[in-house]
Amino acid sequence: MASRLTSVRSVLSVSATDSDCFRTINDAIAAAVDGDVIAVRPGTYRESVVIEREITLSGAGSAGEVRIEASGAPAVHLAAERATVSGIVLSHRDGEAAVDLTAGSLRMDECTVTADSAVAIAVRGGAELHARDCRVTNPGGAGLLVFDGGGAEVRASTFTGIATTAVVARSGGAPRLVDCDITESGGAFLAADNGGGTVKNCRIERVNGPGIVVEENSTLSVDGTTLSEVEGVAFLVGAGSSPTLLDSTIVNAQAQAIVLVQGGTATVERTEIRGARGHGLHVLDSSRVDLTECVFTDSGHDAVLVGSTGSANLTKVTVTGGTGSAIIAEDNATVTLTEPRIERTKGTAVIARGSARVRVDGGTLRECGTGALWEGAATGELGGVVVEQNLGDGVVLRSSEPVDLRGCRIERNRGKDLRDDAGIAQVETPQETPPLKTEKSDDLTTLLDQLNTLVGLDGVKREVETLVRLHQMAERRAAAGLPSPPLGRHLVFAGSPGTGKTTIARLYGRILTALGVLRTGQLIEVARADLVAAVVGGTALKTAEKFDEALGGVLFIDEAYALSAGGGGNGPDFGREAIDTLVKLMEDHRDDVVVIVAGYTNDMRTFMAANPGLASRFTRTIEFTDYTAPELVTIVEGLCRAHDYRLEFETRAAVHAYFTKLPRDATFGNGRTARKVFEEMVGRQAYRLAEDEHAPAVALTRLLPEDLGPLPGSGIGAGAGRIDQEQVDRLLSDLRGLVGLDDVKSEVSSMVDLLDSARQRREANLPVPSLSRHLIFAGPPGTGKTTVARLYGSILAAMGVLAQGQVIEVSRADLVGEYIGHTAKRTTESFDRARGGLLFIDEAYTLSSRPGGGQDFGREAIDTLVKLMEDHRDEVVVIAAGYADEMEGFLAANPGLQSRFSHHVQFANYTADELVTIVSQHATKVGYECTASTVTALRSHFLAVRRDQSFGNGRYARQVLDEAVTRHARRMRGITAPTISDLCVLLPEDIPAPSANGKPPGQG
Repeated sequence: MASRLTSVRSVLSVSATDSDCFRTINDAIAAAVDGDVIAVRPGTYRESVVIEREITLSGAGSAGEVRIEASGAPAVHLAAERATVSGIVLSHRDGEAAVDLTAGSLRMDECTVTADSAVAIAVRGGAELHARDCRVTNPGGAGLLVFDGGGAEVRASTFTGIATTAVVARSGGAPRLVDCDITESGGAFLAADNGGGTVKNCRIERVNGPGIVVEENSTLSVDGTTLSEVEGVAFLVGAGSSPTLLDSTIVNAQAQAIVLVQGGTATVERTEIRGARGHGLHVLDSSRVDLTECVFTDSGHDAVLVGSTGSANLTKVTVTGGTGSAIIAEDNATVTLTEPRIERTKGTAVIARGSARVRVDGGTLRECGTGALWEGAATGELGGVVVEQNLGDGVVLRSSEPVDLRGCRIERNRGKDLRDDAGIAQVETPQETPPLKTEKSDDLTTLLDQLNTLVGLDGVKREVETLVRLHQMAERRAAAGLPSPPLGRHLVFAGSPGTGKTTIARLYGRILTALGVLRTGQLIEVARADLVAAVVGGTALKTAEKFDEALGGVLFIDEAYALSAGGGGNGPDFGREAIDTLVKLMEDHRDDVVVIVAGYTNDMRTFMAANPGLASRFTRTIEFTDYTAPELVTIVEGLCRAHDYRLEFETRAAVHAYFTKLPRDATFGNGRTARKVFEEMVGRQAYRLAEDEHAPAVALTRLLPEDLGPLPGSGIGAGAGRIDQEQVDRLLSDLRGLVGLDDVKSEVSSMVDLLDSARQRREANLPVPSLSRHLIFAGPPGTGKTTVARLYGSILAAMGVLAQGQVIEVSRADLVGEYIGHTAKRTTESFDRARGGLLFIDEAYTLSSRPGGGQDFGREAIDTLVKLMEDHRDEVVVIAAGYADEMEGFLAANPGLQSRFSHHVQFANYTADELVTIVSQHATKVGYECTASTVTALRSHFLAVRRDQSFGNGRYARQVLDEAVTRHARRMRGITAPTISDLCVLLPEDIPAPSANGKPPGQG
């Protein structure tokens, strides 16, 4: 009846029809021992399963083919300490629960619970449920009930078609839901009677009643969750409960979004409430809420209503749009707003009535029906608030109690800025500040003079002056009744760091202000971290906040390409969300902000391709070139003048020579590097003069050549970094561990020995022979050329020969452009990315061939490469790879190649035994084993296969393994109950025969 596979665990099969199987699941459980697996074959089993052993109950076949149906008694009841159920449909009706856990721990994977009962799954009495990828439906009752100290963790599962509430936590129950969906249910989550739990990264939608309810002294943590289209209150807190709602979104709530009653308290942070038909937030009955960085958008009623004796502390809250008012406090409520941003509400931004107290510190009330209103016996204060451009009055005071106004800016409202009907307002007028100059000619002349005094940047200066003249011409044409020329105000600043992009952006904003194009001209500088949040919806909020800060001025986004490069993981790309938000905001506020995006030239192309709207908004690119050595010297001289130092003639010459020889690698910072050199010179001078107490004042200002430090090691032979001998030894060991390649290992080891010997001779002040570190890797494909190149780059970095050791892999398509000049640019960009590391050119011989006739841009790439290798001989190692014969043609394409590639490393085809070793190694890594007869079959295969020019060597060996694994899987399909050995061992029949035409297995 049972097939014993190993001495450790057994697999017992259950089938209602097949022979040599248990007929019922309970029979198999009775025969099992702890640790056994019970494999249930497709069919319907009408029984109530009692799990009284620590077993795994697994459904065979496709999803849904194994069903347990029960009536009255539970479909599954756990009576063991632990067990696992996977891949089974559990159907139940006419009883309390489909799955009943009273003790122990049950793991459910990929199960479906279909109930028409009081509850689908019940967990109590200290029992625990761990469910993943499950689906729960129950049109007759609740979904999951956790109570009396039970616990549950449910991941990536769905609750749908639940008659009452999908998940209930009572009397100490604390379920944890992660990445779950709750849809088409009477309610989503209920925590009551000291219940608790966690709802993280879940989606709750189309709920017929309330969404999440926390009452009767319960707690709940809701994080990163979306509630949408909830018919009742989306988030209800009552009866002394205290939940948290973080980084979540409530969309289209059909009633109120958040309600607090009966003394409930809640903490809500970084949450967006969008499109609620009722109030966005309603606080009553001595309840209290703390909101931080939350957003209310387009509420169907008032965004926030606090009544009775409720209280609300709202920090950096944003309210936009809506048919009612933004914030209302009434009765005896208390509301404190810190830096709110309230815009475009149809009603009043802030209302205090009854005996409420409202305090507003900072923030803006803009473009609403009325800015702020106190009436009845309400009191409070308005401090440092901007109240402007509202459609009615700015501030209206009708209260019989005093209201303090201090340091506010109340202006440009269509009604009265301040309407004090009661006549008892206490107004503290902010001290007047002298207005800024607005004479365009004087200001503009001064600003352009400042621009022209900057070191270098001739092309940048001309571009900015062109923009200024375009704006001046637009004014003249407008005065003459002519249409204005097209003006693209948003800019792309492309170039290396430290080239003055931020300085130019700041000046540009002030120039546009002097021209009357911008209102204020302030510069708001941001990077990815300032715009991108870690949760859905948070990025749009952060981006909008920074954009609003820049209104009237310039938003400068440094390293903007990082927004299109993702976050480095496998999660959602919130950088793209920032770009999409930015594009919309630029359209909505096209006349009130200038956006400048900056970054490396090549990376900015990727950024511009991230959203179709970017190209139309950023129509002008200004290229910032690296500073020349004389310009860097001029910057150092300017720093000297600013700090009362001076360069002697010979010191100036030494600084010029220093910048001429300084490697322009990834760490080169242009103007920042010049400042660093100056600061290091000052430090060395201080060290030099520290013990000379009688040094004259003039000596304290003089910088001498000896104050200039040595060049930083960033290239070959310059001691690029600290030598890590342990790392070198480890990498050489990895090299020696590669299959075959004896000649290659010898050549690379010899190169390493030569470089180490050169370092030792240099340290001993002996002459160092000239060494070419560039290599030709010649040989057929799949022989490990790329793997060896990566190891070689890492070895050189560990030896201190290369600054970073990164390997940049390119081919003809990465280097060759489509028109004259394009190739040189693409080749230079690829070379620059490799500076401090290794440039690996695969199939390099294609650069010397002429595909399809026409202009030979491949030769242009070779010529550019030769020059770059000479200009940066100490910064980059170049390895050119390809077939041996073709590489001779590559070297003949330019006379300079032979002298630069003096070392040739020959890669031979792998032998049959080496290919067998490669297959065996890769099989072991993925959990397969080869028997002795399988190894013999592999060797016969590799001896018989045709070795022509297209033979893939190691690549071919991996293709053989892939085909063997596929054939093994096909063979397993015919085995009803495979053993562990069956699942892991490859047999000779799994090895494919070599194809007659030499093509890879599966392609012939």
